[in-house]
Amino acid sequence: MKIAIIGSGVEVFCCGHRLLDLDPELELHIFDEKAESGMYGEEPGIIKNWPITPIAWCGKMYSQMPTQKSSAVRYSWFVKSLSIMLAKRDTTFHLKSRVTKIGENNVHFSGAGVSGTGKMKFAKIIDLRNKKDEKKWFGAISNEIIEGEIHGTRSDNTVEIWSDKGELEGNFIQIMNWYGKNPKSAISERVQLGIETAELTII
Repeated sequence: MKIAIIGSGVEVFCCGHRLLDLDPELELHIFDEKAESGMYGEEPGIIKNWPITPIAWCGKMYSQMPTQKSSAVRYSWFVKSLSIMLAKRDTTFHLKSRVTKIGENNVHFSGAGVSGTGKMKFAKIIDLRNKKDEKKWFGAISNEIIEGEIHGTRSDNTVEIWSDKGELEGNFIQIMNWYGKNPKSAISERVQLGIETAELTII
């Protein structure tokens, strides 16, 4: 079976892994507008425990690998590790490729990637592109916790902070914006969305 997934969030890569767990023989293609998986911005990575996926899905994260004491994972490194392991499972990535149309089991796309511009036919197409019509959150990476805000500590002891009150003030390592419901549960919910989507597609 030939399946396409469209999008670039963590749910895309978890969906891909779960599909391959369910059917190792399927041909999987991922269409991603980014030049590289995990690039361009951080998103919520707050966790209650680790791991949040089967350990086989996740490649090496070196200094960013969460410990038992961690309450956050660096989102971009996590996504990158998931994508590397998908590549090792023979997934085809169409990077810098914008999907312009979906119809009659065809994905029409333009840009770079393995096949450049054109269309491809699939048995099933999964569209997991994010929409920016949800609540806006303001985030930052700091060396210190800001009390009263949603936060989590990474393995390198930096602190991920999120607020819905406006831009955070202070001297930060990084400033971020994210659209969604709740950064406290976002990454776990997105992982579960990917898993459930795969199971609904195959089972």
